[in-house]
Amino acid sequence: MTPLLEAKNLSVTFETKNGRLHALDNVTLQLNKGETLGLVGESGSGKSTLALALMRAVTPSQGSITLKDTEISHLSRRELRPFRQVMQMIFQDPYASLDPRMTVRRIIAEPLTALQNLKSDEIEERLQGLLAAVGLPAEAADRRPAQFSGGQRQRIAIARAMSVKPEIIIADEPVSALDVSIQAQIVNLLQDIQQQWQMAYIVIAHDLPLMHQIADRIMVLYLGQLVEEGPAEDVIARPRHPYTAALLAASPRIGQKKEKKLILTGDPPSPIHRPSGCAFHPRCPVAQPQCRTVAPALSGSISGSISGSISGEHRVACHYPGTIPPPLDIPAD
Repeated sequence: MTPLLEAKNLSVTFETKNGRLHALDNVTLQLNKGETLGLVGESGSGKSTLALALMRAVTPSQGSITLKDTEISHLSRRELRPFRQVMQMIFQDPYASLDPRMTVRRIIAEPLTALQNLKSDEIEERLQGLLAAVGLPAEAADRRPAQFSGGQRQRIAIARAMSVKPEIIIADEPVSALDVSIQAQIVNLLQDIQQQWQMAYIVIAHDLPLMHQIADRIMVLYLGQLVEEGPAEDVIARPRHPYTAALLAASPRIGQKKEKKLILTGDPPSPIHRPSGCAFHPRCPVAQPQCRTVAPALSGSISGSISGSISGEHRVACHYPGTIPPPLDIPAD
């Protein structure tokens, strides 16, 4: 099956007064129809930069992006316009992503007016259908964002992203700014919408257990590089990169013994002055001399079959994959 979205060797760099910042380094991904791909990593790992590059909100420094068999990485704003209907984005902060001066009607109608030639009665019909789909009453259309709770605002943002009936939605930390009691509602809503509308998702988060719940595949980023990728079940149950294992150990889990937790020391290195060899080696509990001088290649093998056409390959960029330090005990779900 031809991927709905494919990025090859994608890099994003920014020139700063201190040098060249490598925000994203040679990342390749594929997204199939109806699939949910999870992007995981700490702050500064490159997750949001990758999302913005795929949306062409930032221009890639190198590499290609193919959307529905069309290479879009170098298209002009005018040439990109038809593809805006194919891929939409839900941002992390519902307080910042909605214009406080607009009513909900204007917020949701704006992409319809900009991207689709619909009549006013058609827009109103679409609006009411979207409000119902995200669990908001019809009268919400005439209110402004300040009159809603955080969870309701995120529902409005979801309705706006759905308005042009995209085939792909990129959700950047869609629940991290919400109360814990509301997070499950939004996750369930996104899953219901995907099932009904048959959309593909790219979901960004730092929470691996959440990805276990919603993702088909997981990609783990560290300092702008892809360090592990595989079926969600396999990555969660058998993390092969020490960084993935540390992320999983840092997530609260019922029954996890406190003394068994692995806590990484130090902060991620500067993306301007990257370490030689493996970028993770200054913080890695199992680093060897080779790790300090030789960058590991991303490689792997098939890790069991999973549904549909989604690849079952589990790949890792590590010289010693699967080497978990003795103090770490991660139970498989």
